[in-house]
Amino acid sequence: MKTEGPAAARPVPQILRRQVMRTVMRLLVSGILGIQALGAGIAWAQSDIDASRNNAIVRAIELAAPAVVTISVVSYQRETVLEPLFEDFWGLFGPPLARPRVRQRAVEGIGSGFIYDDAGHILTNYHVLQGADAIVSVTLPDRRRLEVEVVGGDERSDIAVLRVKGDTSSLPRVALGDSDGLRLGEWVIAIGNPFGMLMRDSQPSVSVGVVSAVHRKVSRTIGNGERLYQDLIQTDAAINPGNSGGPLVDARGRVVGINTMIFSNSGGYQGLGFALPINRVKRVADELIRYGRRRDPWFGFRGQSVAETDPYTLSQIGVSVDTGVLVTEVVRDTPAAKAGLQPGDVVLAINGEVVEHPLDVDFINWALFVGDTAEFDVARGSKTLRLKLRLEEYRG
Repeated sequence: MKTEGPAAARPVPQILRRQVMRTVMRLLVSGILGIQALGAGIAWAQSDIDASRNNAIVRAIELAAPAVVTISVVSYQRETVLEPLFEDFWGLFGPPLARPRVRQRAVEGIGSGFIYDDAGHILTNYHVLQGADAIVSVTLPDRRRLEVEVVGGDERSDIAVLRVKGDTSSLPRVALGDSDGLRLGEWVIAIGNPFGMLMRDSQPSVSVGVVSAVHRKVSRTIGNGERLYQDLIQTDAAINPGNSGGPLVDARGRVVGINTMIFSNSGGYQGLGFALPINRVKRVADELIRYGRRRDPWFGFRGQSVAETDPYTLSQIGVSVDTGVLVTEVVRDTPAAKAGLQPGDVVLAINGEVVEHPLDVDFINWALFVGDTAEFDVARGSKTLRLKLRLEEYRG
């Protein structure tokens, strides 16, 4: 019997080979296209990240920060020092036998400011310089130290102006915005140097927030003087000691205010920061640059609240309203006298703003400048009058 060996391999039909090759090619092409798509997706994602980094806030900071300066000041305080060896003698026998020595102690302060114009004027808060015996340094972020002189300052407005000595052509300067056009919720950036004294670094820090409110009024007694803060911008951008005097910048990189103060029960930041509006700052700064001081405007009358005046007195002088500021004195040859205001009149509103207390009048007066015109709505007996006053400089 004949035995057969293993069956011989049959050749693969040509058509099957082609199908296999097509399948392999499709898989290869799909793989290549998939890799390319993945690469394109990664590149697109990277591009999207890069674009998000170059946002309006970053660009605004890059525009404004180069013109922000760190201001370092020093004041010298006298203190009495008694050598330990003589403390017992001092306690027992008094000054004749153990005389203490007096020495001066240097106290450093830090603040911020910004270059305001091509002439090299620097704006900052008055309180940054208040009480200082010397300005130690004014430094730009690029570490250039500037030699400056004080042009002038106004304590009540809390604004001061310095001027860079020498050539100012290479100095950066900020662009100014319009604080009257601010909208609630608009992005703002506080720029300054709160840690410069500790870190010995002239690079500014930034904090971002929104405009929380506008036209805030605050009266603060500092030392022997009262500061009337008018039309303040409220923001939740963090303002801390050291970046006082620095700019508050909008999303276009334009300065809309000067970082000035916080409201806090603890001394730390609690989300309530305030900035002076740049439109008002410009007017004060221009007066300081021109006159070396801010000329104090005044209306030229004194008064008291109708609500706080005895009803019998009001009836005797014929007052027919229950609110406003009762005029008790009109100073001769003042804007009030020239406009015809009289004792016994009741001022109801100034420039359309209702007044109920002399402090309301002070706020409005301080918001105006010498040469401005004010419209008074006045009750005189049963009549209502409108008087126009042109403000003059206060004659103390």
